[in-house]
Amino acid sequence: MDASRIPTARKLMEKVPMTLSPGMSLVDAIEALAQTHVSAAPVVDEDGGFLGMLTDKDCLRIVSVSAFHRPRGGRVADFLSPVSQAVEIEMDLFRIAEIFLTSHFTVLPVLERGKLVGCINREGLLNGISFLTKVLEDEGVKVERESSEAVVRPRSIGEMQQAFAKLSKEQLVRRVGRRS
Repeated sequence: MDASRIPTARKLMEKVPMTLSPGMSLVDAIEALAQTHVSAAPVVDEDGGFLGMLTDKDCLRIVSVSAFHRPRGGRVADFLSPVSQAVEIEMDLFRIAEIFLTSHFTVLPVLERGKLVGCINREGLLNGISFLTKVLEDEGVKVERESSEAVVRPRSIGEMQQAFAKLSKEQLVRRVGRRS
């Protein structure tokens, strides 16, 4: 399969439904998340530079703390989650999947030269997998939809590489197809 056919973040991302500023009141941010029905929102500075994400889980921590202490206000900057790995605009489906597997985020920012240009969620990744399956089938690659053999599912790219290393060339061709 031609690598240029593998979907990238550019194809899979969505518009950012909302952004938050670091100085915004946490209570206002929670209301905004609830009204837009999103589980996380990027936090950006005045120049559009990405600072982190405020997630529904970050907001739930406030409830937890408030159960034992006086309810606490604050600013978004005090509660946002830093993102150690953001998605770059030209990253492919496989690299994005690896980031999701090693991250607790359900939504990831898509950056181009450090600026926020979109977001990608797990549903977007599933759409990318579906697209890739159709591309493979259109190229004549038989995509197994059922298998009688037991399958050990790798949980990371490293485990996938180890699994592929154990296969013969013929087995690899049978499982992933032959590049032309």
